[in-house]
Amino acid sequence: MKAIVQDALGEAADVLRVIDIAESAEPRAGEILIDVTLAPVHHGDLQLIRSQPFIPEDTRYVRRGSEAVGIVRALGSDISGHANLSVGDRVIAFPTAGSWAESIAVPAFAVVPVPADIKDEVAGQLLINFITARMIVRGLRKSVSDEVLRDGAVLVTGAGSVVARLLLHMLRQEGVVAIGLARAPASAERVASELNGVPVVATSGLDWQDQVRLMASNKKIIGVLDCVSGPLLAQVAQLLADDAVIVTYGALGGVSIDIGAPQLIGQQLVVRGVVFSRWFTEVSPDEQVEDVRSAFAVARALPSLFRTGSVFDLDHFRDAVRAVEAPGRAGFVFLRP
Repeated sequence: MKAIVQDALGEAADVLRVIDIAESAEPRAGEILIDVTLAPVHHGDLQLIRSQPFIPEDTRYVRRGSEAVGIVRALGSDISGHANLSVGDRVIAFPTAGSWAESIAVPAFAVVPVPADIKDEVAGQLLINFITARMIVRGLRKSVSDEVLRDGAVLVTGAGSVVARLLLHMLRQEGVVAIGLARAPASAERVASELNGVPVVATSGLDWQDQVRLMASNKKIIGVLDCVSGPLLAQVAQLLADDAVIVTYGALGGVSIDIGAPQLIGQQLVVRGVVFSRWFTEVSPDEQVEDVRSAFAVARALPSLFRTGSVFDLDHFRDAVRAVEAPGRAGFVFLRP
């Protein structure tokens, strides 16, 4: 079967290739074999390709892709805790390693049935994005009290992304004043429209910091949820109140947060990193079930948050990479085997 693999460290367009690999006829114990329908290309996938140096010596490559929607082809033994799964079911594989392929064997605990009313294009991008947003809000609440949140305002960078739009929605649902930051005016207007008037500022404007202060309505800016990093975060930090928290979960604008030690010390800023994979170790099973239920509820209520951009076959993965990194991208990018 076809699969996209990485055999060196570097940019995705340079170090990925499509190869034919042997396909397991039957899944191993505790696994489920899935025929992939759609696999999203996340920014996080590309960051991993740039930064993950481990290549197994036996295969000399590693398969890539972290999420997929597909059809169950076969069930391995010893999946008694997942009796709700059957051959032919439409499911999300989340998270997984190697989803950019025609099929994939996934641990049963990482397989979630897809409700009939949720389209593949939504299901294929839903869980990593939603659960990442949930973990970011949990990270914020670890550093900020309910009282401070209620009386302050929170900034969300990269507002055009799915995760950021989910964050803006979640914060508003919790009664928190949230202000989005998008690079371009068109993106800012689109997000504000999708979220029924949530304030979003375009950072390309010379007076964007003044606009943020105005939208905060004299509330202290007590936090920022950031996926950009780099020079933008340094500018955002100028807006933060003393004792504010910076929750960082991406590096679209640079690998450094670009905030000097004197400013961190002087304002007593708190910096907290968040990664979605801690969901499996830090969140209780009951909360995990509720997160998945909430994800599908949001997908039904706000389908516009999960727009589809371009879909490419495996052989055209370089086009997919370019589409993901294109400025002003309006929808999610997928690979279709």
